[in-house]
Amino acid sequence: MNTRAAFTRLQAANPCPSSSPLDAELLFDRITGSAPATQVVSTRGRARRPLLVFALALATAAVLVSTALGLAGWIGSVIGPAEANSEFIQAQSQLTLPPGFSWPQFSLPPNSVTSRGAGGAAAVMMAQVAWECYWARAIHAGDTTAAHGAHAALSDLMTNHIVVAPTGAPEDWSPPQAARTPTATFADDGGYEFKQRMYERASSGNPGLLEQSCSANAPTDSGWR
Repeated sequence: MNTRAAFTRLQAANPCPSSSPLDAELLFDRITGSAPATQVVSTRGRARRPLLVFALALATAAVLVSTALGLAGWIGSVIGPAEANSEFIQAQSQLTLPPGFSWPQFSLPPNSVTSRGAGGAAAVMMAQVAWECYWARAIHAGDTTAAHGAHAALSDLMTNHIVVAPTGAPEDWSPPQAARTPTATFADDGGYEFKQRMYERASSGNPGLLEQSCSANAPTDSGWR
């Protein structure tokens, strides 16, 4: 049997005769005009959900890692009430109060934390307020010797125990010497300059700002006012 005869027999045995061009066009119109199968749509939805869940899991993990690193760095620089009080007591050996003044109580709430060096910083701020109150009294009393002594003590605090934090520094920033020298840190917002103007006015015999600072900042049970 030759090739031609074989193809003739195959075509005769084909149970599905060839479609005409008209049949193909009708079939195309039927396919494109039909609504998408429900099974296909739902399959696509299921394929996307695992990807979305996986992306959310990665984002959550990234946040947790970032938070853990941040907390690790933060926890390493904080102290509790007992250590802060110890810093406060140690600072008293490097600072002085005016004649007749005594150190007030310093305590933090139980189960609280603060930045390392906060006890020494509190002692510096208390000493500053005490000398301001003493200076205001000396001006009213006309005691120039006491006034000059207060001015000198405050100048020493401003020069050796008070610093201004760099612009943009974190709230708990402190200079390296704060670990061994009681140091208070002022924010870079003009507070240090305001103290300088306050002392310039007081040195000219005007204690108004000193009195305001004493009234606002002196501990209530200290008797400094």
